[in-house]
Amino acid sequence: MIRALLLASLLAGLAGCGGMTRAVGVLPNTLDDLSAKSEPFRRNRAAAPEPERVPAPPGGF
Repeated sequence: MIRALLLASLLAGLAGCGGMTRAVGVLPNTLDDLSAKSEPFRRNRAAAPEPERVPAPPGGF
């Protein structure tokens, strides 16, 4: 309960000072060119072998 109140007060403070407005404007611009910036890292992914997947035991962990 205290954590939720702290989070709500933090969000209200950020919204009041314009921090949330700035964050909402910057994040989409950052994500727009993310695929172009990450292309060199994804280029060699197809050549790498698929990691071995170990099935989970019956009944969960």
